[in-house]
Amino acid sequence: MLAAFACALLAILPFSRHGLIVRDHNIDDDPIRLQLEWSHQAQFAGIYVAEELGFFKDNDINVTIKPGGPGINPLSSLLDKQSDVAYGWLSHALEMRRNGAEIVNIAQILKKPGTMLVCREDSGVGSVSDIAGKKIGTWFLGDQFDVGYWLSSNGLDLSDIQLVDQRPNAEDLLAGNVDCATAMTYNEFLTILRSKHGQKDFFALRFGSSRADGFLEDGLYVRANDLKDPVKCKKFALLLASMQKGWSYAEHFPNEAVAITRRYMGSSDTIHQRQMLTEVLKLIETDHSFGMLSLSEFDKSIHIVGNGIGDINGITNSGKGAWTFKVWLNSRISQGKFGPLGPASRHRFNEIVKSRAFVCLDFIGTASFALSGLLQAFKRRYDIWGCFILCFLPAVGGGTLRDLLIGGMRSPPFIFKDGSYILIVFFVMLIGVLCFSLAGNKLATQSPLFRNILNVFDSIGLATFTIIGCGVAIQAGLEWWWMAICAALTCAGGGTLLDIVTGKEPRTFKGEVYEEIAVVGAIVMFMGLRLSDLHETSYLMVPSTLVMTWLFVFIGRLLLIRFKVNSIQPRIFI
Repeated sequence: MLAAFACALLAILPFSRHGLIVRDHNIDDDPIRLQLEWSHQAQFAGIYVAEELGFFKDNDINVTIKPGGPGINPLSSLLDKQSDVAYGWLSHALEMRRNGAEIVNIAQILKKPGTMLVCREDSGVGSVSDIAGKKIGTWFLGDQFDVGYWLSSNGLDLSDIQLVDQRPNAEDLLAGNVDCATAMTYNEFLTILRSKHGQKDFFALRFGSSRADGFLEDGLYVRANDLKDPVKCKKFALLLASMQKGWSYAEHFPNEAVAITRRYMGSSDTIHQRQMLTEVLKLIETDHSFGMLSLSEFDKSIHIVGNGIGDINGITNSGKGAWTFKVWLNSRISQGKFGPLGPASRHRFNEIVKSRAFVCLDFIGTASFALSGLLQAFKRRYDIWGCFILCFLPAVGGGTLRDLLIGGMRSPPFIFKDGSYILIVFFVMLIGVLCFSLAGNKLATQSPLFRNILNVFDSIGLATFTIIGCGVAIQAGLEWWWMAICAALTCAGGGTLLDIVTGKEPRTFKGEVYEEIAVVGAIVMFMGLRLSDLHETSYLMVPSTLVMTWLFVFIGRLLLIRFKVNSIQPRIFI
């Protein structure tokens, strides 16, 4: 029955094992109008490659590439229905959403910020303290928020400077019309370096050089209503898949990519375009994570833009519903490299795992299993060393076996990376021995109270370790069934080692329902997380799933003990 359920579950999963896109020949021939953020240049080389080498055509889509430039607002073009997909900065998108624009990020092209603040030294700016009262040139495309956040981080704000709408290609900075100006690492800064002044006459600061600053820039945006149209969503996914292939090709054959780019430009400097492509590729991940929005970076961008604009609540609210992973998932770019869960569920799960509450739960589970082993040692009248070993094995033995099996990111096993677990085992043993000695006959190992305490603590550990085992599989990007395997191994591996050490056949082999409840708990957790993928913007689905899984395993284990339910044993006649 369990196998049939698993097969049915696989049937509804939208993920392909090999990540192949099944082309739909019923897709209409209407072109996708792709609005670029600026004029034709190597910043968009992967798109030109995809067009010239037929990657769009291979996926049965037509793409009209619309250049941007001075006076063209890509996201406004999208809202005015002059384009279907538009490049845009997250800062600009958040500001527009704050004013009621229903635009949604479907992919994040640049994973790292490329914005800089460059100041002329002859203007008297040689450090942060010299910036007050100076003219700062920006494009007012969101780069002013980066400046605003940087100023607020140094005790200033936008009222302490004069913002100027600058011309392209760092013209105002080089001409001395402004004291400082925003510049892109892949464009204006290259122009500055090649000028007669060179870098020696400028004070440069790169946003994003630390984890505290720099928001997300080039992303792909569509109108929210278009996401309700399955045909358009399919075309968006095919567009993204084709772009990934184009950028990957550009990375491997940059000279050809530059040559293709120059065909779209009226005039160009080959050296500049080649340098631009090199710098842009530093900001793009062309592998299986191409286009995947990092929610950690998104949250950081919300903070930066909100503080930069002086309206953290307004920007936070505009960020709700500002993205979707549905197009990215349907593009099959990931090819299953990140496991069966979508980025939203995986991100929120990882955030919970890193939270203090979950770390405390992990320690409670470790202590519970350690105490369960200690009570077994009391029952066998072991000495202090035996008590420590029987505490140690169930507390960390299963997780160690699990990490040795997975390897990779789990090597060396967790107990070698964090000494807290050994300390927990030691203190549980120490306090347990002291309490047991003081309690005397009240905790006789054959008494009902002793057995009840043992069962409760064992169930707490089982429920906690089920979630931890599933979490390790998720973080390692393993297939969904590994959640069940890791949960069972984390929960029962240490107990099996304990039984072997104490000269017993593993109790889980003799009919005790143990791994089974962990496996079922893992399936419950997987189904809840998959459901949360369908409601990707909900912040409550993932924590609710974890609470539900923990309670299911804990209560289920106690009920199985209460009603003396055993696992199925095949009848073999010899």
